[in-house]
Amino acid sequence: MNGMLNKVLLTAPARGVSLVELLIVLLMFAVLVVFGAPALGAVVQENRLHAGSQRLMGAISLARAEAVMRNAVVTVCPSSMASTGEARCDDDYADGWLVFADPNRDGVVEPGVDRILRVFEGLPAGFAVTNRLGTRAASEIIHYLPDGSAHRNLTLQLCAPQARSISVVLNIVGRARLVRHWGSCPELV
Repeated sequence: MNGMLNKVLLTAPARGVSLVELLIVLLMFAVLVVFGAPALGAVVQENRLHAGSQRLMGAISLARAEAVMRNAVVTVCPSSMASTGEARCDDDYADGWLVFADPNRDGVVEPGVDRILRVFEGLPAGFAVTNRLGTRAASEIIHYLPDGSAHRNLTLQLCAPQARSISVVLNIVGRARLVRHWGSCPELV
């Protein structure tokens, strides 16, 4: 019995991986990384763009609902308050935005007069919010009136580097919707 076991052990094929097999697997892994990483980066950019557009759409919907509920003017404006802590309207939605009750409809956050309803963080570095043509940064203040209307048409286009755009389109009665690939984004770094 012992002799038979030795014979089986000596004739059994060697277990393990040869150097050639290991090199082939490493080469296949390297090819996957080289060709897969850029595609994965584009997916991440697209997801960040979608999340940012959903946050902006949520802010606009919140402003409209609060204006109707409060029977007062509610404003959405670009603001870097999430990062600076300073309650004021700025010039670029890419830095963030805020929603506040604005009874005198002046677009200025006044302590003791206006109530900040929600502050939103800005977009990731390299992202932009532009007009539909992509020629300038979007800085328009949106006022919602007590009847839920905004009394203006407006397009805020969110652009990501190496990704397509998503636009938040606001019609004159105050309804907002998301539209993909509607406009031209500037070349972003």
